[in-house]
Amino acid sequence: MIALLENLKIDIPFSYLDKGSFGEIETSAHIAYYPKSTVLIQRHTALESLYYIIKGRVVCQKDEEMIDVYQNHDTFGGIELIENKTSDYDYRVEEELICYEIPAKVFLTLTQENQAFRAYFFSTMVERMALLKDKKEFSAIGDLMVSRVDTSILHEVFMVQAKTPILEALDQMDRANATCILVENAQGYGIITDKDLRHYILNKETKNLRVAADIQTYPLSTIHEGELLFNILLLMTGQSIKHLPVLDEQGKAIGILELIDLLSYFSNQTHLVSVQVEKAQTLDAVIAAVKRVNVIIEALHTKGIKTRYIAKLVSEINRKMYRKIFTFIMPKEWHEKSNFIVLGSEGRGEQLLRTDQDNALIFEDSFEPKMLEEITHRFIAVLDEIGFPRCAGNVMIINPKWAKSLRAYKNDIDTWVDAPTYEGFMDMAILFDSMSVAGEVSLHQRLIAYMIQKVQETKTILPHFMRAIEHFDSPLGLFSQFISTDKEHKNQIDIKKGALFALVHGVRGLALEHRITLTNTTLRIKELNTIGYLSKEDAKNLIEALEVINTLRLDAQLIKQSKGEPMDNYISLNTLSKIERDALKEVLKTVNAFKKRLGHHFHLSVVG
Repeated sequence: MIALLENLKIDIPFSYLDKGSFGEIETSAHIAYYPKSTVLIQRHTALESLYYIIKGRVVCQKDEEMIDVYQNHDTFGGIELIENKTSDYDYRVEEELICYEIPAKVFLTLTQENQAFRAYFFSTMVERMALLKDKKEFSAIGDLMVSRVDTSILHEVFMVQAKTPILEALDQMDRANATCILVENAQGYGIITDKDLRHYILNKETKNLRVAADIQTYPLSTIHEGELLFNILLLMTGQSIKHLPVLDEQGKAIGILELIDLLSYFSNQTHLVSVQVEKAQTLDAVIAAVKRVNVIIEALHTKGIKTRYIAKLVSEINRKMYRKIFTFIMPKEWHEKSNFIVLGSEGRGEQLLRTDQDNALIFEDSFEPKMLEEITHRFIAVLDEIGFPRCAGNVMIINPKWAKSLRAYKNDIDTWVDAPTYEGFMDMAILFDSMSVAGEVSLHQRLIAYMIQKVQETKTILPHFMRAIEHFDSPLGLFSQFISTDKEHKNQIDIKKGALFALVHGVRGLALEHRITLTNTTLRIKELNTIGYLSKEDAKNLIEALEVINTLRLDAQLIKQSKGEPMDNYISLNTLSKIERDALKEVLKTVNAFKKRLGHHFHLSVVG
């Protein structure tokens, strides 16, 4: 009994209880066994215990209709006991059951003594997903997402005036044991770091460097107290900043935030990889650096970082990677005459593990690239070596369809709109979800502007474009039961076809309609809320649904990666906990409601 209780202690909501509470459970609860087909609780009867399943399966029914299923480590009966009401359902043992039965009186005492324990039974599915992460010790790094800068994590400012002699400043710095010097100028601050000191040593005579202002980095990036730590991490990683001054509301420096301290919140090598890519002098160095990205993704996910934040970091590293490869491989004459873009999930900044390559090249209309086939194949070969699987649909720069002039792409858009086909709409969707990463960015800007304008001139095309959301059926059937019909993937559902595509494509179509140039799905949803199309509550529900989908999808993909299995979008229903199954059901209901809304908005029922 005691050994089994030790396992109970790590499961939510029992993990909220203290030693004394477990003592009450130990002295009052008992382990019960019930054979298959036992009616555990009858409808309209009062419960006498809280049930916690050690092993087995219990089906919740109403008038012989299945309402829910409870399996190992699931708890049921809590709400009925707290609200002092009889059961609305019959609970029948479907697989022989071994369970704890905690007497109602003891359970109710525990809910009165522990609010977190009580609140669990009334929490939403998204809240329970967050609690599940806490259970797996995800909370420490997850807190970073909402943690803000305060003076407790800052280093003391060591400051000198702009006219302070350099040697005097260095002497004071040494005595203060500081790692950098903040320089106060007539307008704003400058900073002196190791890099500036090396410059001074090498050039002090030839450049007549005498005072602090002569060697400072000015102007410099700063942030204000109260800024989100995650935003600061993106800033420091993106700009390779090691020391960042923190200002108060009056603009006065109150401390220095050092990157090494910020990174101590993370147990990964995000900054290291980013810097290595940026400083890489060879293709081999780039390849070696970014091969570790998947390991970083797993580390961040294990610590509970939301998938959209992980995707931001991955997108930042990938952009630097693409720029480096572009610089090494593309001829110099291409740099101002072409634009390399990424498409699909990577274009939206939502790619996590490397699922496939989606990229394109746009050339100036007057430019004729030489050795196009040889150069593009070399580029793709480098991505192969890094570990990006080739796109099954051949949406890559080695395909002439995705490496051509701006005018040729505009002609494609004309065809997609004037002579619509399903394949054309999918190509249009892929191109609309694109991001410029290297070369002449104005080419991409002009192309997307042309697409949006063309759609605005022919808005009747949007309902046809949106019909793709009806291409895949929902895996949620009657009575909120999952439907798994793929014989090769028994008890699995394709979460991309069943939910992700409809959500992403639906938001994409609304973005086209409302001239939203943002590509990230979450940012598009927020913009739809800003312009008044979506309520705050609807926007929140869609963003949370997207987070749950991507979390479960990444969970499944990481398991496949660890086993060396091919990457896909299937989620095994057998491996989901009760919390995850319920969260998935709520997500599918949210997506189905969104599809219904889109159907009304675009009049899809009358589209031929």
